[in-house]
Amino acid sequence: MKLTNRKLFIIALFFGIVATSFIYIYLAELEAKTKEIEPTEKVVVAKVTITPRTVITEEMLEVKEYKINSLPPSIYTEQDEVIGQIAKETIYKGEPINPKRLADENYRKAHLAYSIPKGYRALTIQFNPVLGVGGFIKPGDFVDVIGTYDQEHSPLNQDMSKLLLQDILVLAVGTNTRPDLKGQDINTINTITLAVTASQAEKIIYTEEMSSLRLVLRPINENTKLSTTGSTKDNIFAP
Repeated sequence: MKLTNRKLFIIALFFGIVATSFIYIYLAELEAKTKEIEPTEKVVVAKVTITPRTVITEEMLEVKEYKINSLPPSIYTEQDEVIGQIAKETIYKGEPINPKRLADENYRKAHLAYSIPKGYRALTIQFNPVLGVGGFIKPGDFVDVIGTYDQEHSPLNQDMSKLLLQDILVLAVGTNTRPDLKGQDINTINTITLAVTASQAEKIIYTEEMSSLRLVLRPINENTKLSTTGSTKDNIFAP
């Protein structure tokens, strides 16, 4: 029986479809087997989207299995390694937690906001070598603040100096937040930044604007709080 070109085409098309089907089935089975044997690892991922500067809590995390070849080089496998850390960048829901998205120690030291104790604010005041104890005050030191008031601005209606605040943390000297000021010319520094509460900030700003203030460097590990009545012309020579 003589086959026409049309019949030959149909037969070739049929065998082509059959061959394609077998290849597709084979590849699907091969992919399924590959998935079954591909190694996975349990990693810590974001349960919700975590915004920058957020302290990460347990509720924000979960553990999921990911293919090892799809994971970044550095990941966390335990939630305790992540809880309490601070997000430096946005971490999206379902994303494995990567150390590069967290604020490490060097990053926190370079950004003043991370150095402010909870409940406090950073307040910057004018600085000069006299105000800064001859340039010996460094970030991390603690100081007392003494205000000197004229009669108009004094609560006692007379010129006086008074110990205003005690045990105040120095956050930065100039733009430097590290204790080592080696190589920095003290004469080029014109600000000093303190960690204060809101009410302490009000007192310092009032004194700086209306009168004058000085900083007194405290000894290391000195937590004693002193009580003074202030010095006026009437008691300046009192014992």
